[in-house]
Amino acid sequence: MSNINNHGVDMNKKTLAELSFSAVKELNDEVAATCSGGVFYKNSSDPDVIFFRDINFGGDRLGLNASTGDGDPNIGIENGGVNGFNDQASSIQILRGSWNFFTDSNFRGQSTGILGPGNYNLGANNDAITSAFRVV
Repeated sequence: MSNINNHGVDMNKKTLAELSFSAVKELNDEVAATCSGGVFYKNSSDPDVIFFRDINFGGDRLGLNASTGDGDPNIGIENGGVNGFNDQASSIQILRGSWNFFTDSNFRGQSTGILGPGNYNLGANNDAITSAFRVV
């Protein structure tokens, strides 16, 4: 296997650092997470969506980041605990992506429908959101 795809590169004698492939590059955390199956994390300094305990974006807040196709199955609940934003959010600010919010854990129950970037008071879904899923 001294000549892969007849490009004249002997893979046995080169390291990735020595090769000049445009497909080999540094990935940011979000792209790497998407390639590896997704990830979500809370309270970063640059969240994709922010949950607010009060209407009009007031009170305590919880930031969430997620790659496309992932989310938080129990908003703000750590290790089965009772703290967090389960049934506590009254308004949401979406900074990036399109999201769907659900009244039950694990992305079940009634849904808000897909919401894109913007500011939303939850109205009928006030204090009812339990899980969040990033669609795009």
